[in-house]
Amino acid sequence: MERKLPKILAVVGPTCSGKTGIGLALAKRFGGEVICADSRTVYIGMDIGTAKPAADRRDGPAGRLELESNHIDMLFADRPRLVEGVPHWGIDLVNPDEVFTVSQFQEYADQKISEILGRGHVPILVGGTGMYIRAVLDRPNYANTEPDAALRLELEAMTDNELLEEIASRDPDTASTIDDRNRRRLVRALEILRTTGKTLADRQEFADPMYDALQIGVTKPREELYAAIDLRVDEMIGKGLVDEVRKLRDQYGDDCPGMTGIGYRQIVDFFQKKEQLRDAVLRIKYDSHHYAKRQETWFQKDLRVLWVSGVDEARKVADNFLKR
Repeated sequence: MERKLPKILAVVGPTCSGKTGIGLALAKRFGGEVICADSRTVYIGMDIGTAKPAADRRDGPAGRLELESNHIDMLFADRPRLVEGVPHWGIDLVNPDEVFTVSQFQEYADQKISEILGRGHVPILVGGTGMYIRAVLDRPNYANTEPDAALRLELEAMTDNELLEEIASRDPDTASTIDDRNRRRLVRALEILRTTGKTLADRQEFADPMYDALQIGVTKPREELYAAIDLRVDEMIGKGLVDEVRKLRDQYGDDCPGMTGIGYRQIVDFFQKKEQLRDAVLRIKYDSHHYAKRQETWFQKDLRVLWVSGVDEARKVADNFLKR
C-alpha cells in the first residue's frame, strides 16, 4: 500500500507580493504554524532590512512564545516569533557572521514540520528563497565538490560580470536565478561548474518526497510589484536601516555572510564612501526589482505552483487540498 505523506502548505513568490499576509491568513484559518523560508530572516539583528514580521509582544525575547520543553530540540533550540497569535519559525537562528546553508535549513525545517504535525497543526512554509523551498519539498542531493584553492584564486581575480558571463555560457538556468551581486556565490557556482563540467540540474539527484505539499504562488502585476518594493525600501530607511547597518558592521564587519543581502551591501557601500546615500537607496530598489524578477522566474518554472489572486482564493485551494 502506498505510504500516505503528511500534508503541508507552501506560500511562494517574489518579495513584496503579499506572501506574509496570505501565510498568516491560512495559518489562522487552518490552525497552522509558519516556517519562514527566507535566507535573510535567519540572521539575528538584521530586522529592518529583511522585513521580519513584527512580533506581538515584548514580554520575552522578541515577543517569542514559550513552548513546552519537550517540543524544543537541542540542535535548534529556538522559539517562534508570535505574529498576530501565529507562531513563526525560522527567524533569528544564527549571527550575521555565520554561514547558514540550504542543507541546514532543510534539517531545521524537517524538525519543525515534525513538531508542528505532532501538535496537530498545519505546517506552512512561507518565503521567496527558492532553494529553501526546493530543499524541503523535492529533497535534492547536491554533489559534494571540494574547494579547489588554485582555481579559487583564479576566479577571485575575475570581475562579477566576467563570472556571471561564464556561468551563463555554461548553465543559463543557474545564471537566471543566482544572486548576481553576491560575489561569494558567483565564485562558488563557477568553481563547481568548472570542476564537475556539469550544470546544476545535471548534478542533482532527488530523494523520495517526505511531504504532500500544495504550493500556492503569490504575485502582482510588475508595475504594482515594483511600486510596493520601492515603498518598502523607503519605509526601511525611515525605520532606521542605516543605523541598523552601522551597528552590524561595527560588530561583524563589512564582509560577513549576512551583509551580502540586498539592503545591507548597498548601505555598506555608502559607509565606505563609494556612493551617496541617495544613490545607495536607488540601488536597493533596482536590485530588489531585479531579485523579484528572478524569484518569479524560479517559481514560474515549477508547474506545480497554483497561482492565486488573493486571500480568498488561497483559502479555497488550501481547503480543497487539506480535505482530500
